[in-house]
Amino acid sequence: MYTLSSPTAIAVDAACHPCAGEVLRTIGDVFRLTESEITRLGLQALDADPAATRVAWGMVELVDAAAPSAPSLLAAVGQGVPLVAATLTRARLGDVRDVTRLVVTEAARWPDPPRVGVAGGAVVAASAAAAAGAVVAWWTRPELPLPHAEVLARPWVEMRAQEVPLASARDAPYGSQGRAVADLVAAVVGARTSLLELSQVRWLPGAWARSMHAAACAAHTAGRLREQFLAVVDVTAALVSVHADAGPTQLRTALPALHALAVAAVVGDVLDPEPLVELRRGAVAL
Repeated sequence: MYTLSSPTAIAVDAACHPCAGEVLRTIGDVFRLTESEITRLGLQALDADPAATRVAWGMVELVDAAAPSAPSLLAAVGQGVPLVAATLTRARLGDVRDVTRLVVTEAARWPDPPRVGVAGGAVVAASAAAAAGAVVAWWTRPELPLPHAEVLARPWVEMRAQEVPLASARDAPYGSQGRAVADLVAAVVGARTSLLELSQVRWLPGAWARSMHAAACAAHTAGRLREQFLAVVDVTAALVSVHADAGPTQLRTALPALHALAVAAVVGDVLDPEPLVELRRGAVAL
């Protein structure tokens, strides 16, 4: 399941998506919505065709159900089914219900009453459904037929077309350690990072997971979970944009070190020294 405190799962899956750039950019934009933008998004959603929207959400779940997931593939291997590495690299840890749940529960405080059904059977605010729809319209492409993708994305697209810019066009809200995160993103955008060197960073068994867990706890205590989430999503988007020709295997092997650096940048001032040192192992690739 994708969660705000474990952003690496959704970021890695998004990075290996056929529409990686669009997925990551939309997630980042959704988690930067301001109150005025949420209001405008909700107003655009009022004009959506309820029947077409309902059908589109149904198609989203049908398309996603047909996509192989990492848990299902690994379970099949346990039953003796041969594993195709290329298929596994494209498989995702979560599904479209997890994506939807993350957006509607964590992206914002939605002001309008629940009235729109989304993936997973939940009924949520129209503004929340519109934000989630913008993400899942990309998440289920290219398999999702274009007419259904357009229905889900239309409120978002129309809100974006208005003259007032999205908050994401302004400074990224990375919290009190924003400069460190911005510097890391700039290093990636400036191609000052090496996929090969990132992929060669090694930890003792369990060290990366323990350090990331400690960082998530520190982010929670310091009230920086959203900042951590955005840092991981943005640095992933930067890597994907620079290495657009990289395959999913290359990205999956490079991202743990990069994500550790992003998390270390967000909570470096409040994290214990031992996990901080572990998270910064990838600095050699900068």
